Amino acid sequence: MAEMDMGFSPKRSGNHKKNKKKQGFWESIVTGLFPVKGDSTGEILRKIVFLTALIVLVVALVMIAVYFVQFGKLEQNVADGTATDKAIVELKNTQPTKEHIDNLPQGTVNEEFAALYAENSDFIGWLNIPGTNIDYPVVQTDNNDFYLHRDFHKDYLFAGTLFADYEGPVTADGMPQNTVIYGHNMMYKYQFSGLMNYKHRIDFLKYSPVINFDTLYGNNSYKIISVFVTNVYKEHGEVFEYNKHLYFKNRDEFFDFVLECEDRSIYEMGVDVEYGDEFLTLSTCDQDISLDLRLVIVARKVRPNESPEVDTSKIVKKSSTKYFDAYYDIFGKLWKGRTWDTSVVKGMDEYIKSHGLEDDPKNY
Repeated sequence: MAEMDMGFSPKRSGNHKKNKKKQGFWESIVTGLFPVKGDSTGEILRKIVFLTALIVLVVALVMIAVYFVQFGKLEQNVADGTATDKAIVELKNTQPTKEHIDNLPQGTVNEEFAALYAENSDFIGWLNIPGTNIDYPVVQTDNNDFYLHRDFHKDYLFAGTLFADYEGPVTADGMPQNTVIYGHNMMYKYQFSGLMNYKHRIDFLKYSPVINFDTLYGNNSYKIISVFVTNVYKEHGEVFEYNKHLYFKNRDEFFDFVLECEDRSIYEMGVDVEYGDEFLTLSTCDQDISLDLRLVIVARKVRPNESPEVDTSKIVKKSSTKYFDAYYDIFGKLWKGRTWDTSVVKGMDEYIKSHGLEDDPKNY
């Protein structure tokens, strides 16, 4: 009886609760994070949401860590006075061997690029903007994705490599009428981040109004004619697909492209343009506001026997710039009609009139 009174009897019934097995530390972590048998629907959903958020956080932290590790290496590897990798600069300055020269594509005239081409046969030329740290090799392959996050040696690098649009091949037979080159805006000093200075500083534009792009097949200089910001999604307004204008089938397509570039430009450059001119377009992300935008620099190729000098006294900030709906929603109506001197584009006045594209500022 005493044994039963103490509660030791196996036949005892009532409110006695069976003691739960005590969980170890790791077991409690697992059951606390992952759905287990017996969890309510609400508890399962809570764990799934938490695990999803945890995975996103871990991935983000890893990406941030990789980002800073790679930029730490870039800081160690860049050549003095530029943001270009030392190894690339050494290749550029390497005296080419006969084997290197023999392996160059037919039609090559710039044999000094032979070592770069030997390292990577996707190499097509070297882009340089005097007065800036933009001084990089340019590659081109059969798509616009490969070099987004690969370096010149084709290894992973978040900052990527400058590359030309694959739909406008640069060859010994010539270049597209509009060569488009893409590069990341790394919000620091690499790749095309320096282009943001053109948007914010007219003194910078006056100091560096010319872009040099020397290819395997010739040396080329370009005078900037437009600096503009545009959207990439229709939900933000009309999209100007500047990177789809690599070739012009006729005069109308040519003038339409130039008109859009001039209307959208933040500055009036005073650089003359005429039908038949070739262009170089530099494209990068614009991260000044929380929209997916592009900063675009368009330059006109210096013609044979033309001076590469630019009369910078003609460069002024425009009082009216064409943007897009989402930009107007944020900053108000900035387009007050066409105010730039259309006569700098030979034949533009006739094109505007014949197509009913007059845009009188008096109407705004």
